[in-house]
Order: sequence, then structure tokens, then C-alpha cells
Amino acid sequence: MNNKFSRGQIFAGSLLSILLLSACSAPKAESPTTSTPAATSSAAGDTLRLLYWQAPTILNPHLAQGNKDFEASRITYEPLASFDKDGKLVAFLAAEIPSLENGGVAKDGKSVTWKLKQGVKWSDGKPFTAADVVFTYQFVSNPSVGATTAANYQAIKSVEAIDDYTVKINFQNLNPAWSLPFIGSNGPILPRHIFESYNGSKAREAPANLIPVGTGPYKVVDFKPGDIVIYEANSFFREANGETENLDSSEL
Repeated sequence: MNNKFSRGQIFAGSLLSILLLSACSAPKAESPTTSTPAATSSAAGDTLRLLYWQAPTILNPHLAQGNKDFEASRITYEPLASFDKDGKLVAFLAAEIPSLENGGVAKDGKSVTWKLKQGVKWSDGKPFTAADVVFTYQFVSNPSVGATTAANYQAIKSVEAIDDYTVKINFQNLNPAWSLPFIGSNGPILPRHIFESYNGSKAREAPANLIPVGTGPYKVVDFKPGDIVIYEANSFFREANGETENLDSSEL
């Protein structure tokens, strides 16, 4: 089976997973009807416009205050994997989904090992590595940060980089919910080189909360909190099949 996707396909898949999962993976501050977008245009080479009842106010998914922020962030940030409409995990930054069969899920249920895609770059051209996954845990679990996604990481004892493209998550106890951390809307990976200086009480002062540096198919070029976000194609996004993309930009 061909598992290679174009930028447009991954964007569409990301958006679909956001809509399907936002009600169960994000804070319950909003009802689903207040954050379901309406697409107004999607012609080839055109701009896709998504209309929301409320506009996002921050573009850091781990500081998000509701679905509007989670979903706006998800267009540029990616998790290790996310669930599709059939409840099956689909890899994004992960090279494969861990299982007992491939040795990713430990037999004692106390750890899970993720292999990461190689050659992935952040939208500023810096390489994505296991160090970014480790840092994301350090950021989210830091009480001074006040991450809104922290509850999804409470079962973790430690996160370690085995090498540049392998991450091991150790749990405090046997954990059947190993697929909760770093998954879906609550699991996007943050770039260590961007947020390392803001891992603490100054987390909300990071410039990247407004103009994020992500690994996703689109990057933010303009953001007016409470009004509009403008995205353009990320030139550093991995292109699996070299196809020409349909969307030059997107507005939310």
C-alpha cells in the first residue's frame, strides 16, 4: 500500500482529524458547533478560507484556550500520530506506529518507543529530531508553563532520546493509554530551538506563540489574534511524491 501523501492531502487529512477529534481531545470550553469551520473556496492554486464562530487568540497548541486555538495551531504543527475517523492511528512525525509486534510497545506496558521520520525540517529549515520531542515533554510538564495539555502527560515518568530519530517514553506504571501523549490535537511537537528560552513563567511571551515554526504543510505569515490567521505553503515541508499542490494559501 502506498503511504506517501502530498501537502494538500496531508492538510486535508489534518483538518478532517481536527474536526473529528476536537470534541474529545480539546478542553470543553466550547461546544462543537462553535468551532466547526465552513470552507468558502478551494479551487486549484486558490486560497482556502475557513470561517469560524470565534477566531484564535494563540497559536501554541499547548497553551490553547479552546478548540479555536487547537485547530488553528494544528495546521502548522504536527503530532507523532493522530487517530483517523475509524479510530486507527495514522503516523505524522512518526515513521511507524508502535506495537507489540514491532517491539515499540513494551510487553510490561510501562514504556513505548517511537521511531521518527528522518529528513523532516521545521519551517525555518532547522532539522526535526528526537530532542524536540523530549523538549516538548519538558515544556508541557513544567508547572511554570501552565500548559493546558499537561493532563495528557501526567502518566509519564520520563522521555528519553535513544538517538536522533528514536524516542522512548517511560511511564510511572503499566499504562494501556500509551497512545495518549504526543497524539492528536493535544500532541503537537514544539521546536526546542524556538521555545527553549521560554520554558517557564515566560512561556506566553514567546514570539512563536503568534508566528509559529512548525513541521506541517503550511506556515503562518500573518496573525491578528481574535481576527484572522493567514497561512502559506511551507517550502521546507517534506514532499513525498513531488505533486503540485492545489492550495497556495489558507485563511482562518
